[in-house]
Amino acid sequence: MEKGSCAFDGAQYIKAAKNAPAFSYNDPLPLFRREIVIDEPVQSAELSVQSPGFGKFYLNGCDVTKDLFISATSDYDKILWYNTYDVSSLLKQGVNVIGAIAGNGFFNESFATAWDFDSAPWRDAPQILLCLRVNGKTVAVSDASWKTSTKHSHIIFSHIRSGEYVDMRKYDLSWMQAGYDDSDWQSVILREKRVTAKLMPVCCQPIREHERFAPVSIRQAEDGAYLVDFGITMSGYAEITLCEERGREILFDYAEELCEDGTPKHNVMDSPHFYPVTPFQRNKLIASGKTDTFKPLLSYYGFRYLRIEGLTKAPTKETISAIFVHQDIQRRSTFESGNDVINFIYRAGLQSTYSNLFWCLTDCPTREKMGWTNDAQASMEQVIINFDIVPLLRKWFEDIKVSMFEDGSLHGTIPAPDWPWGHACGPVCDCILYELPYRVYQYTGKTDMLIEGIPYFERYAKFLAQKIAEGHEFILGDWMGESSMHTQFVADMYLLKAYDITALAHRVAKTGCTEWEAKRQTWRKRLTEKYIDATGKCNIPEQTVVAMLLVMEVGETREVLGEQLVEIMERDSYQLHSGMVGIQYIYHALSSLGRADIACRLLTDTTPGYRSWYEKGETTLWEMWDGGNKGSHNHHMFSGVIAWFYRGLLGITPMEDAPGFERIELRPCIVPALGYVTGSMQTARGRIDAAWREENGVFVYTVTLPDGIEAIYRGKTLKGGKHQFVVSEI
Repeated sequence: MEKGSCAFDGAQYIKAAKNAPAFSYNDPLPLFRREIVIDEPVQSAELSVQSPGFGKFYLNGCDVTKDLFISATSDYDKILWYNTYDVSSLLKQGVNVIGAIAGNGFFNESFATAWDFDSAPWRDAPQILLCLRVNGKTVAVSDASWKTSTKHSHIIFSHIRSGEYVDMRKYDLSWMQAGYDDSDWQSVILREKRVTAKLMPVCCQPIREHERFAPVSIRQAEDGAYLVDFGITMSGYAEITLCEERGREILFDYAEELCEDGTPKHNVMDSPHFYPVTPFQRNKLIASGKTDTFKPLLSYYGFRYLRIEGLTKAPTKETISAIFVHQDIQRRSTFESGNDVINFIYRAGLQSTYSNLFWCLTDCPTREKMGWTNDAQASMEQVIINFDIVPLLRKWFEDIKVSMFEDGSLHGTIPAPDWPWGHACGPVCDCILYELPYRVYQYTGKTDMLIEGIPYFERYAKFLAQKIAEGHEFILGDWMGESSMHTQFVADMYLLKAYDITALAHRVAKTGCTEWEAKRQTWRKRLTEKYIDATGKCNIPEQTVVAMLLVMEVGETREVLGEQLVEIMERDSYQLHSGMVGIQYIYHALSSLGRADIACRLLTDTTPGYRSWYEKGETTLWEMWDGGNKGSHNHHMFSGVIAWFYRGLLGITPMEDAPGFERIELRPCIVPALGYVTGSMQTARGRIDAAWREENGVFVYTVTLPDGIEAIYRGKTLKGGKHQFVVSEI
């Protein structure tokens, strides 16, 4: 290892094959073992591990941890995240056995997809790095003394985005115990490629199993397959116990929907464009002839339904369950209203967010499982309000920074190899670079990420300004909105965002921001000249465009722009026409005009949209408004409106000049059609509770503030405690 990698004390990456193998369905995951002798009583022990393709680690036959999918994803040529565990209780004086199973993950994807992971520069055979310390001394490291076997592995095929196949006839864990005969195992191969990436201790919560769901129904299709409905869409996998004749093959196909004939309905996500070689979201089990209990070890899926072929008898609610798997991140806030559609958006938005917490904010747990940064930019504010997400964001921000190209550009998916289309997405993706540290600063008051980001902010802003000056057309605009083709406008507005946050970061760092203040003011004036006509109206009369101008304070005719936005809503029959960019602005713009009623109509009445998803009985949000036959049904990007539930409806509005909730403004929007709203937000300074409802013919607004937060309500300063106000004007 590189000098300075003290956590591994001279350990080397070990593997079972010299090179990454070609695609095959007979591609067993390698097992690794080593027996060691500890010659003194164990007072303390810690194990440091790293496996770029994910791995599982064992001591004397026991799981080292409940953590899953170790180690965290990254650009494996730049960062290698590692974990250290206290294993004092798993070791004893005398003979001990260290065991490991190495996976492929995103590190060794052997089959072709649209994202080119099979040609990633880091690709190599599955491997592990390990160091064990006992009583402060290193007693074992991964090196040439270890043995490995694929012959004895019961996991005969495993890929994170395709599936896992197991041969339960080979299932035997005795290799994890002392005295096992490993004479037919091979010596490990040491990694030859020099490790240039920085080894970093993982700084965020692990991925773990969470809720279990019993089936809500089990039925048999005409072709004999069993169809299991778990009642809720999630990320994870199923666990089943079965007893079938030895050698019988059982197929498990995961799906978010089923066709009428009971076959999986993948909505084109499994098309040859994306997956030209492998089956989509499939497990296969070869029965041992005894009672087998099976769940995937190093693969997961997005699903509500499971189709099972090959069983001779039906599974039961006692023998099969679904396991919700995601980052072990706690909820922080609550919300409820008197409107069923609004409540659906909240519940489904959080369910979709949890389903996409996998070492970053992924787009979906089905087709890609990748860190699409446009999705994250669209939902970042609600995520930081609702979840204890900052540790994960810190981890991801490191991945984002090291992904920057020399010219300042960024990849649309982080982490990922440099696949051509992903390099041309534009600021709809790239400005996660600004959004992530800005929201952390706004909601927690922590300045480190904002300050660390300054050199990256400057490089990207210069890159974007140059591309705009050249007339470059980026691929993404207001995805799924009517302004999706106005990529130039979106790029222009995101350059303003880049200037704004770069200037803010300099102010916070006290490093002098004259240059960037001048840039933001000059660019704001240029945008006014470009997009505001002589009457004060926007020359692109569309929802997203006018809303962005209002929220980002472009133009000197706010009243005229506000009237124009309301006129556009009337013209559009109060149907939402905005996409992933517009929804970050449209609701805030309307409530700032005193028209939260229109914002709620957009949410509850637009079809296709949230209402149509609710009426279909969905439990998560979709990728596309009209995605009945296309795209993912478990995307979080349209959950961004949940931030407005807190800021707009509950009125809890953080202030940029008082980050971390030192001071807030209370600006609740009373919308009688909703009946009531109530919620809580756990902030850096304690919990805020807020609600409004009708009482005796008037609406009453109640807010409870913790000590340490100062709030402004209609010009009045409020301190900690409970406050109640009668709101007469509605």
